[in-house]
Amino acid sequence: MLIIRGVNVFPSQIEGVLLKIAGTTPNYQIIVNRVDNRDTLEVLVEMSPEIFSDEVRRIEDVERKILSKLDTVLGISAKVRMVEPKTIARSEGKAKRVIDNRKI
Repeated sequence: MLIIRGVNVFPSQIEGVLLKIAGTTPNYQIIVNRVDNRDTLEVLVEMSPEIFSDEVRRIEDVERKILSKLDTVLGISAKVRMVEPKTIARSEGKAKRVIDNRKI
């Protein structure tokens, strides 16, 4: 569990949103930073090969759907960045989904 701007965020909530949206794969990564004493949440989402094309509008539509659903489910805004297929590192065993760059 992560605490972002006073809200409990579970990676499983983000995964649940992504699994319901066509054009994404189950591979994602959550990056948490602190900018000007404010926590930021960025979600890198791997596109499926079908959506990965020159059609920017199609990719932006999927990105907007993800943003809207995450805002509804989490109650906070997040930045979503669509990445090419197979660019998020795979690991043996348990996947490293969260990168927390905040200084404690």
